Parts: sequence; structure tokens; C-alpha cells
Amino acid sequence: MNIWIFNHYAISPASSGGTRHYDLARELVKSGHSVTIFASSFNHFTREETIFTDTDGNYSHQILNGVEFVWIRTPSYGGIQARVKNILSYSFKSYNYALKVLRNTKPDLVIGSSVHPLAALVGYKISKRINCLYYFEERDLWPQTFVDFGKVSEKNPVVKMLYKLEKYLYTKADRIIVLFDKAPAYVESKGISKEKVVYIPNGAELNRFKTPRQTNARERIFKGLENKFKIIYLGSHGIANHLDPVIDLIEMLREVEDIHLLMVGDGPEKERIRLKAIEKNVRNVSFHSSVPKEDVPGILCEADLSIISMKDSPLYKWGFSMNKLYDYMAAGLPVMMVANPSTVGNFKEVRGIHASQNLNILSKIIMDYKNDRDKMRYDSQQLKNYVSSWYSWEKLSAQLQRVMEADLERYNQN
Repeated sequence: MNIWIFNHYAISPASSGGTRHYDLARELVKSGHSVTIFASSFNHFTREETIFTDTDGNYSHQILNGVEFVWIRTPSYGGIQARVKNILSYSFKSYNYALKVLRNTKPDLVIGSSVHPLAALVGYKISKRINCLYYFEERDLWPQTFVDFGKVSEKNPVVKMLYKLEKYLYTKADRIIVLFDKAPAYVESKGISKEKVVYIPNGAELNRFKTPRQTNARERIFKGLENKFKIIYLGSHGIANHLDPVIDLIEMLREVEDIHLLMVGDGPEKERIRLKAIEKNVRNVSFHSSVPKEDVPGILCEADLSIISMKDSPLYKWGFSMNKLYDYMAAGLPVMMVANPSTVGNFKEVRGIHASQNLNILSKIIMDYKNDRDKMRYDSQQLKNYVSSWYSWEKLSAQLQRVMEADLERYNQN
């Protein structure tokens, strides 16, 4: 099967961010499929151009472990207006270039992936052009995410337009891929049959954790911490990441000299959070820049515990699928979740995952792990077993492959 994926923000493991489509595609390639990913060369997470120099063109092909990337040059951005320009640039360029590629080869299936829905719309338009299968993958519930986090009103004209576009893509898709376990009910609430929906969450590439790379970033981040009990947060530093309680928690443990928190990543909230730590005189914390995805296993495997914070929001009633959570488990790191236990769903039942909004409870659990290494080793193995059973990319891709092959057979019969 020849599969095309349109994801504006897809990256390779050499860049910072989530590698969902590369990891998924690599497994599909192993099974004999051909996969091409159309992505922007400008990294959304680091705000850096990753492929082109000033003298290069607008398109570049790269093959990584059998996965073909079509990199599309788009303008850099920092503010909202420039980002809109970047989105429009990707949308027009990816569509026009895909039309050229269609002269030589045609896909059996096109996957159009949000975050922003124009990439998904491009995928649909290309699939309609050649009359092939079309999947709409909704990685975040746009615009519901913005409404539930209180950023915009659902009565906003732009939001109303986005709701209509979401419904349009639901209707036109042969299959809808969602990443949240309860998101099929969200799709159904829009008048679409749940039978059309397949749940494929994010996952972990377990082989990366079996032989993690020794990197300069790893040495730099952990320098001087050899005898410390190391807690790590690795990911974006944004409003949705709700990092204030993480600093508050480590402040409670600042008198425990051999506990240290590592904050690894970038985002609009990073500087404010760093200043908060300084103002509170929290010295047992250090801040580090984001790292390429391929460096993540080596860094996580050097830590002892991990942490996530989740703001109370109606959005989470549909579930969640954080890349960092699966990576934490793959590294065997017990997870402290500053979150309402009702929000985290079945994860609260997993041994080694602890969810509470009470920082006193979480601080006690941290001390328990610090003082009982046997408990930590046992829970570490339980987490590795759990993520291997349910969230390895090998198993998730096999699940998607079964759906794709059945859909293609029915499509060809019709």
C-alpha cells in the first residue's frame, strides 16, 4: 500500500518534538508499505529552519529508514500573524507539490493530520483528486482545545468556522483517527458514527530505550549530578503544561540536598517558570534547552523519577495522549502526575504512576522512592512491561494496518 501523510509539524528523530508519524511510518515500511510524509522544514518547537539554507529551493526529499519525507520550506514565525502565514504557506505549497508528484505515483491512502485543520483539508483534496481512501487524523480537538482552555469563546466567528471545517472533514473521511481514548464519544457528539473512528494513541519506540545514545547533551545536563536523586520534566514549557505546581512541589523538597529537578525543553512559559524558581530561592532545579528526539532515551534513562502536570480542564474528559508519558514509562521512570486522579483515567491504576493534586502526598511518594530503591526498580519494570504491552509503535502500527487493509479491500470492491 502506498500511503501519503500530510502533517505540517512532522519531524525526524534528529529534531525536537514528537515523532509520531515517523515512528508509525517506519513500522509500516517494515511491513512492506510505502510511506511519504509531507512536512514543513521549519520546526514549530525550536522555531528553527531545519533543512534549507538561503540558497536552497522550496522542496527537498529525504529518506530515513525507508520513510520518505518531503520537506516544504515555509516562513519562520514568532507571533500569531506570522504563524498564520506559515500555515498558509505549507497548505498551498504542499497541495501544489503533491499534484506534481501525482504525475508519477498515486497513493492508495491519504492521511490528513491536524493540529491545524488545513493540512487535513489538503489531504482530503488530494485524495478526492485521485479518488482514493482518505483518513482524517485529529491529534488535538481543534477548536475544542482552545475553547476548553478558555483561550477563545465558542461563539467566536473563527471558532464557528473551525467547528464547521471539523464536521466537514469528519463527514468526508473514510476513517477518523483519534489519539484520546474517549474521543470517539466526542466525534459521535458531532453527529458522526463511532464505527467510523479508530483510536491510535501516541506510543514509544522501545528499541531506542534498549541501547540509548551517549550524547553531549546527556553529559551536559547531568554534569555534577552523579550522586543526586534526579527528577525530570522533559517537554514543552507552555500554558497547557501547567508547570507552576512542579516548581511548588520541588520547593517543598529543597532542603533535601540530594534531590534535583531537571526541566528540559522550551516554550513561552519557560522564562517565567525559571524566574519563579529564582524568586522562591529554589536551588535544586536546573533548566535546559530542548533536545532532539533521538537523544531523549539516553537522557531519561539517566534520571530516577519523572513528572507531569495537568491543569483541570473540561478538555481532558475526552482523554489525553502525551508523548512524554510513554517515553517516561519506556525508560522505566515512575511518574508523578500533578493532576486530578479522575482526569488521568486508567493510568491511575498502573503501578508506578501516581496522580494527585495534593503536593504533600506527591512529595511523600518521592521520598519513599528515594529511600526504597527496590520499590523503584520493581515499579520501573512494571512500567516497562505496561508500555510494551499497550503502547509500542510496533503494536499500534499493526492495529492501524489491520484497519487500513480492511478498508482498502472494501473500497476496491465498491
